[in-house]
Amino acid sequence: MKALPNITESYKQIWRISMGPVAAKLMMSALELRLFNHLQSFCSADDVARRLGTHKDNTRRFLDALATIDLVEKKNRLYRNLPAAQTFLVDTAPAFIGGLLRISGQMSIDPLEDLLQYVQKGPLPGDPGRDFSSEALWAQMTRDSAPWVLGETGEKIAGILSRLPGFASFEKMLDLGGGHGLFAVYIVNAHPAMQGVVFDRAAVTEVARTFIDQYGMTGRVTVAAGDYLSDDIGDGYDLVWASATLNFAKFDMDPLITKIHAALKPGGYFASFQDGLTHEHTKPEIMLGHLADAMRTNIDFSLDQGFVAEAMIRCGFQSVRSMTIETPMCPMDLDIARKAAKD
Repeated sequence: MKALPNITESYKQIWRISMGPVAAKLMMSALELRLFNHLQSFCSADDVARRLGTHKDNTRRFLDALATIDLVEKKNRLYRNLPAAQTFLVDTAPAFIGGLLRISGQMSIDPLEDLLQYVQKGPLPGDPGRDFSSEALWAQMTRDSAPWVLGETGEKIAGILSRLPGFASFEKMLDLGGGHGLFAVYIVNAHPAMQGVVFDRAAVTEVARTFIDQYGMTGRVTVAAGDYLSDDIGDGYDLVWASATLNFAKFDMDPLITKIHAALKPGGYFASFQDGLTHEHTKPEIMLGHLADAMRTNIDFSLDQGFVAEAMIRCGFQSVRSMTIETPMCPMDLDIARKAAKD
């Protein structure tokens, strides 16, 4: 007779992982239908189906499923967005992240349809990976990624940097590879007079200009177009800020950081906000976002924790202070380096 197995582990986590695609598909389908726009106040399933022109019974089942994954609430057979969906999934809301979710899926999830082949055979012949030369792609990514800075993350970063010694006397900052420029907007807004410059590709700076105008910072934040790896980035800065952009300098980091060091005034600061992988390159989960590109190209642009900080010291910064910051997407590393007051 076979003895019953003595199993002390649970497959709870495995089951949750297996069901993850169900929740993601529900949310993305609701976004495609613009369903959350119709649930800003309590509404019946019949009314939703009528507005959307959808199947009545399956619309009710769909709404029940969205309530199951805590995006909407159901009371007395009526449905309404829960606060997170109301804030981030209504496409007229300032912090709408539908575009960010869509482009993240296109770049990090959809390519993994070929995951088994990547694992078995490596990069597939003829697969170009992401076209990093496309100005249109960068502009679209910039628009879609902007909302993640609004609110919690932007305010947190501006709060940390505004407490730097000497911040009150800062005159000019650079947002290097700044994309949408919203970090510059938050940081400059925390200061009574400092000016900001957002440096990025030409198509991207046009997107940044729209956000700068939208939030009333036209007189204090300007844009400059170029490639920070090869072009002059200016000088005389009290602060250089770089968020989620140094990955592109991973294989040539020291020349860029040396350039940043030279662009700062004596006593100025360079703050880098980046992924910082730990546990032998397996944590945190932000590494999953790099997986598709790495498998398609056999090049890994993700950065290990301490990589940027060590380069800062190597390239002449006097000191570096590092911390991990929780963001809605993942924990990220903030390394703040200071240039010596006198060279």
